Amino acid sequence: MKVLQRKEQSSPGQAPGIFPSQFDDLVPVALSLTTTDEERNALLASIVSKSANPSISIQANEYRSGPDPTSKATFRKTLLKGLRKGWQDVATEARFVRLVEVLQSDGCAVFAGLVDAASFQQLIDDFSNIMNSSGSHAFLHSFAHLTEHPDFLKNPIYNDAMIHPLLIAMMAYAMGGPVRMTDARGKDTEPISVNAQDNMLHIDNTPFREEYKILLGWEKGQVKGPTGQNFTFLPGTHKGNRPIRVDEHSQHWSTENDSLFITDESIESVFAFQGDITGHNPKVIEVEYPEQPITVLFSAGSLVHHRYRNCGGNTRSCVIAAFHLASDHPGALVHSEVVGTPQSVAEILVGYHDGTEVEAFCSLISLKASAIESKISEILNKDHQSTLVDTGNLTLSGEKFDRWRETVINAPSATRIKFEGGNYISFADNSISRDLLVKKLAAAMAYDKHGLLDLIIYMDGHEEIRKPARKSVWTMPREKIAQILAAWIPAVEGYKFTTTDVQKPALLRHKADKVARLLRESFPTVDFASAGSSREEQQLTSAHQLIGDLGESITRCEKLETYITTNLFLFLIIDQNIPLLDWTLRQRVIGTCAVFLRAYIACVLVVENNQDI
Repeated sequence: MKVLQRKEQSSPGQAPGIFPSQFDDLVPVALSLTTTDEERNALLASIVSKSANPSISIQANEYRSGPDPTSKATFRKTLLKGLRKGWQDVATEARFVRLVEVLQSDGCAVFAGLVDAASFQQLIDDFSNIMNSSGSHAFLHSFAHLTEHPDFLKNPIYNDAMIHPLLIAMMAYAMGGPVRMTDARGKDTEPISVNAQDNMLHIDNTPFREEYKILLGWEKGQVKGPTGQNFTFLPGTHKGNRPIRVDEHSQHWSTENDSLFITDESIESVFAFQGDITGHNPKVIEVEYPEQPITVLFSAGSLVHHRYRNCGGNTRSCVIAAFHLASDHPGALVHSEVVGTPQSVAEILVGYHDGTEVEAFCSLISLKASAIESKISEILNKDHQSTLVDTGNLTLSGEKFDRWRETVINAPSATRIKFEGGNYISFADNSISRDLLVKKLAAAMAYDKHGLLDLIIYMDGHEEIRKPARKSVWTMPREKIAQILAAWIPAVEGYKFTTTDVQKPALLRHKADKVARLLRESFPTVDFASAGSSREEQQLTSAHQLIGDLGESITRCEKLETYITTNLFLFLIIDQNIPLLDWTLRQRVIGTCAVFLRAYIACVLVVENNQDI
């Protein structure tokens, strides 16, 4: 493993604590903050920016990169030529193309029962073991990084439910090139109505390149389809693209909020686009299919969709895998110790791929031609468990449509649910027990880290580097947050919070940029423009990118909730990386990190005092 090299190495061994240990039971701190209307309005004006106006248009498609039409056509011919050699029925090719047309017409194809019940039960058992041991168990959902469990993804007993060769062939054909898996996660989602990060009506990833996803969903613990928290999408919306911005240097960029549709105006604009494309009235499909576990293949980077969180139905379990063209995003999901050519579809999807070995990719998929043909035949056989779900029968109408729209716009935020659970950090006395202070802050942070971020999206896609660091905060359990906070109590000890702790966004951006610069200067041999080769380098480069992008985004907060969540993320991700620094720099970064912690606490206190904000 490559060892990170600093300009000045600190002494070996475990990094010292952030602050000296404190043993007093009571912590003197003023956890209350009262503001006048004038102060509140001035604060809002200083940190809240004008809201974006999300929309979709055909014109914006010109900014989406990828293979040119000739390259796509050549790849498709190569893929079909290889598959054709292994197909026995001359009608199979037309049937395959017809399935691809369903995907390309709606932006989504929904299958059910791709593996038998016994195999799926084994999947459930293994998935449950992973979630019990590795799940985050947060209020929003329990989340597990399946990249840390490659044997689950590669298990031939049941992985056809997630990555059947038919699905991969359809996806690659539609995208026009070899694909690779870039992310895999597992989730258990209980019934709850909430507008929180990764949960709202949205388009995934980036407007500058394609992303497809495969979602495998089932009722938790049961070999049946989900009956709540269902995948929901707006067919046809994948044929447009979200707005593209231009900076002062004529560089194109976008933001995450540009693809969130959670207002009347933005939803109407989506429906108007959908009507122009399809010639039909607004159409929303909720994939509720309790008969069998479902496998959804969809154009995640283009299709307007979400997980419809509400209080109905039962807990849903799911596996979500993301796929990019390997030429757009070279790399590996799992770094294999095995040398040589991949021997299975799973191995080529999770191993290193840069899109140059087109023949090798097509050859490996073609080796599965018989399995693809058999599955197509089974799907067309009405008596077989495997089926293509007719999503037209799942269209929302009447009261169900009205209830969906009301939920999309007015479901409570993570902040509101936090307050409904009595999770306040305000405290009337001028001192508080150390344990209670940690407990109150950790409880609040466990909700606030699920608030809305609005990070920048770059045309060249280098924001991909930040994803592991972001997930490390997003999935952090409350117990871990409490451990972190226990070391930071001296940063607020004897402190009286005021509105001046709600720092100006420009100052916070400067401080975030300074931390990112200190990381670069501390590790001059690390290439911060790449994801890194060792686990240490990956942690460092991902955190560096996230810190810089959080700093940029804090100047564009459209809500106080976003300001709160952004400061919290900056505090938690900087804390993770302080031990990597030498002693002198560590003290400087500790001081900066404390600024983000205090800004978070002060703004939460303002909101608690003025819940109408």
